[in-house]
Parts: sequence; structure tokens; C-alpha cells
Amino acid sequence: MNILIANDDGPGSEGLNALQAATKLAYPDATIVTFVPRTSMGGQGLSVTPQRLDDFVVEAVAPHFYVCDARPADLIYLALGEPERFLNKGSFDLVLTGINHGENIGMDVFHSGTVGMAMLASTFFGTAAVAFSQQCDHQEEMNSGKNSMQPNDKIAFIRTFLRNGPRATGLCWNVNFPASNPKGWKVCSVAYHSRFRPFKAVDRKKEGCDVTELERGFIVVSPLCLNVVPPLIHPPNTSADSVRWACELDRVRL
Repeated sequence: MNILIANDDGPGSEGLNALQAATKLAYPDATIVTFVPRTSMGGQGLSVTPQRLDDFVVEAVAPHFYVCDARPADLIYLALGEPERFLNKGSFDLVLTGINHGENIGMDVFHSGTVGMAMLASTFFGTAAVAFSQQCDHQEEMNSGKNSMQPNDKIAFIRTFLRNGPRATGLCWNVNFPASNPKGWKVCSVAYHSRFRPFKAVDRKKEGCDVTELERGFIVVSPLCLNVVPPLIHPPNTSADSVRWACELDRVRL
């Protein structure tokens, strides 16, 4: 199995380290490739650099670890469109993005680099994708990447989710961790507002949506699917490993 880990925060991200550790525990026999921008490029998930893929210079800084002067969407086009640059054979079966410093819930999913990469992977390339983000209570915490939820707690949840989560071909999952130790986790709908942009006071109390449940201290998991008419025609990833990606959350009605 081949797994791509990407982010929009660059190679020094604390969240990236946690995601790498959890993925190695969940898939000890997989080939795990990390590909990130050389510097932070947050909030540019729908932006691309106006140049050919062949013109990007990809630098290996460690085994299976690459950086590039590129925007988040460029990373997905490069890795999934030209996997031979990163893999000896085959293509990527799973894309994981994050862990972003700052939550991506409600309306924020439309301009998030972390979520944008996962949506591009699932919608255009048909590859299973999961975006991970971490709520921060204050701007200072967001800048430092520090929060009260311990890295080992995130690693434990990600490991369990990846081992038991649903196959997501053509669909991506958006996972957000609360700033404090979680009360549990919930599958939630995406709110039509965000934490900092409520339309009405009552919006902040709407049960079952990602904004409210994250505020209440739960890890929130939301399925995201971009419908394109007519469907995009890039060949979907149908490897056996991807098809077998567990089914515990199949009870969720999409």
C-alpha cells in the first residue's frame, strides 16, 4: 500500500510529526511518502502555480520525504499525477493531509488548504483522502502549534480511525480535534457557518454540526463530497488495498 502525507504548514509542523507517527503505526508495511511545501502556504487549497508539472523542482530531504516550492494543490497534482517521481511502482492508495494548526469546520472547509488537498485527491483522482486539523483557542497557540490535547492522544485516534474507517474513494473525510482532551468523537454534518462567522446566535447551538460539537469538546468527523456534472474522468484508484480500507463507519448515511 502507498500512502501520501501532505500539508500546507511546511516540514517543521508539529502536526505533521503526529500524523506521520500515527500512519506508521496504522500501516507498518506501507510505503509512506511525505510531500510538503518548503514554507507554510496555509489557506491556498484552491490555488495552483501557473507552470507545468515537469517544471517543479522536487527535493528529497530524507528517505520518502520531499519538499517543493509549490502551493498545496500543486502537491496533489504532482504526487498523484506523476507518482513515478515518488514511488518505485504503483500509485497512491490513500492521501492524508495535516494535522493543520487551526480547525477547519463549517464554511472554512471551502478555503482550507488542508481540506482542499484532500478534496482534490478524492474528487479528481478518486483516491481515498482524510484531512486532519487541530482546534486552537488563541492565535498564539495557532502560531506555535501548542495545545492541551497531547500528541499521543491524536496518534491513538488517527491510528484507530485509519485502521477502522470507511473506504473513501471519491469521498474525503474531514477530522477536527478539539483544543482540550476529547470527550469522544462524533460524525457530524458541516455547519453553514463557522466558529468566527455565525449567521445567528442560535447557529452556535445547533446540535449535530461540526462547529457545535467541536466547541463541546468532541473530535468531529465529517464526510465531504464534491459532485461534478458530468463526472471527472481521471481514472480512479481501485487497488485492492484501497478497496479493503475498513468499513466501521458504513452506518453513516451520506
